[in-house]
Amino acid sequence: MFTNLESVDATSTGAKYIKAGIHTVKVTKVESSKATNPNARTPYIDFHMEAGDGSIGKARIFGDREGQSPEAAEYKAKMLKRLLMACGVTDFKDYIKACKETVGATVTVAFAEREYWTNDDNDMPVIRKAIDYKWPVKDGEQFDPSWNKSMSQEDLRAYNDALEATGTANADKTAAVDDMPF
Repeated sequence: MFTNLESVDATSTGAKYIKAGIHTVKVTKVESSKATNPNARTPYIDFHMEAGDGSIGKARIFGDREGQSPEAAEYKAKMLKRLLMACGVTDFKDYIKACKETVGATVTVAFAEREYWTNDDNDMPVIRKAIDYKWPVKDGEQFDPSWNKSMSQEDLRAYNDALEATGTANADKTAAVDDMPF
């Protein structure tokens, strides 16, 4: 039945991901953390999106959590409602139904790059970049590079401390000194 199973490469998904910028996308699926990650500390809803070039991304909107400020709750609700409205939703009485109504909608949204640090598979500190959904954009709105976020000074210090703890930071500093022309 599967004569080519040994030769098929199943390690590559072939997925192309949305990059930072403004994109017209179609909402292809909506999932809640309750279904995909029931142990998530803060609940969320993922709006899966696909751009015209086939690249994929998602808008993750976080829900309310215990102990959050009223301002945070309002910000999250506004973020969700703006996306729902941009997708053409008009009835907001039942947020689950409203979210499901976005599937199939085409909307223009902004994605931006966010820098962070983590440990790789070898437990070494590395700096990575993620692409995050920002908001629906107005007609004619242009991407602003200031929407991209570099690591904060505090995070950069934590990364450097973690790097030093591995012993590789000192080796790098020594190499740099040895390469000096004077």
